[in-house]
Amino acid sequence: MALDFDKVFQEALTAGINAAKPGGKMVEDWLRESALANESTLRGIADGVKDKQISRDTASMLLHENGRALESEAAALALVIRATAQAAVNAFLNSLGNALSSALKLAI
Repeated sequence: MALDFDKVFQEALTAGINAAKPGGKMVEDWLRESALANESTLRGIADGVKDKQISRDTASMLLHENGRALESEAAALALVIRATAQAAVNAFLNSLGNALSSALKLAI
């Protein structure tokens, strides 16, 4: 029996993509929530300055703190993205390895 490498490769690729979907969805949801939260925060700071409820110095400090929070979020998000990519690679390689192992067993 000949090995249909295109089929094996496509199955491995599909396995990798399927493994990445949950993490990808989590990243997408996280980014949407973060964008909405930051929009609200930034609008609040801008409106506070405009309405003279907060000083420019306070606004600057709040923007700086918001920036630090975003940096922390970005670091955490990077970990999720790396884990998602690793899961995709592992699923791809496992699928490919299993198919090749099965083909070798049949050939022997």
